[in-house]
Amino acid sequence: MNNDFNVFVNYVESFYGNVPNAIYPMGATRKMIIEATKLYINDHIVPWGGGDSVDRENVRDIMIDKFNLKFPEGKIRLAL
Repeated sequence: MNNDFNVFVNYVESFYGNVPNAIYPMGATRKMIIEATKLYINDHIVPWGGGDSVDRENVRDIMIDKFNLKFPEGKIRLAL
């Protein structure tokens, strides 16, 4: 794997991974992130954005679908 790929995997892991201080801890393993990233790069309809936030969110959505991960719910609720 090239360095850009590893940088992107680390980026996704810092958001959704099974690591301390993940921003949105979903319990994604590095293996899950790598597999979802490869699927996204090879099979997606949206052009690769160079590892930007849109790419990260698309990989997240693949992991939710493929591995049944759940996006954590926030504790803030808006009163209407």
